[in-house]
Amino acid sequence: MTTTSRTRLVRAGLLVLPAGGVLKLLGNIGTFDSVGYGIPQPAEAATVTSTSFLVGELVGSILPTLLVPFGVLALFAVLLPYGYRRTLTAALVCAVLGAGAILPGLGVVNFAMPALGRAYRDGWPGAMTIVDSFLTWPRGAMLYPAALFPIGVILFAVVMWQARPVPRPATVVFALSAVLIAVPLPWHSVRLVGGALQLVAGAWIWRRMPTLCE
Repeated sequence: MTTTSRTRLVRAGLLVLPAGGVLKLLGNIGTFDSVGYGIPQPAEAATVTSTSFLVGELVGSILPTLLVPFGVLALFAVLLPYGYRRTLTAALVCAVLGAGAILPGLGVVNFAMPALGRAYRDGWPGAMTIVDSFLTWPRGAMLYPAALFPIGVILFAVVMWQARPVPRPATVVFALSAVLIAVPLPWHSVRLVGGALQLVAGAWIWRRMPTLCE
């Protein structure tokens, strides 16, 4: 692979950073305030069985998660020349493992919750209680491994802070966005802010990083 090809590949991977923020924002349109918040169970059931919920979760949760490896690998490649190899390796491993660990939970949200919502509307009153239980202990524990992802992003941010390839405010926004998006609670407003911050940080990094790939 030529240097030019590698540069293009890395830049394409870095584009995942702002693109993930856009997807997160679009996804929240279909899932905002969908489950929890003291919403009556009939309203919850109507939401999780809607097409907008399914599309919103696929666009705003599963797709960005699947794109994570491409983005963090590109970020790893860009930051590696600055040193800090152990920190970068730990960041890469945590981010990829965290993204993989959250996929089972997203499968529950995308497929189990709509099925239970339909069961509730068909006359099974306990179905939505099960849905709500996925967000509390002990079922909610399946979301805890997702903490590896923000830990990985924070480690990337530590290297970026020390190496200063981008302004430090961008580094702070980048780390904060990952923490807000990964909050393992049904606070869609928090994830909405996280998606907006990811878009800002990703675009900021995208504008400053390309020259580092050359």
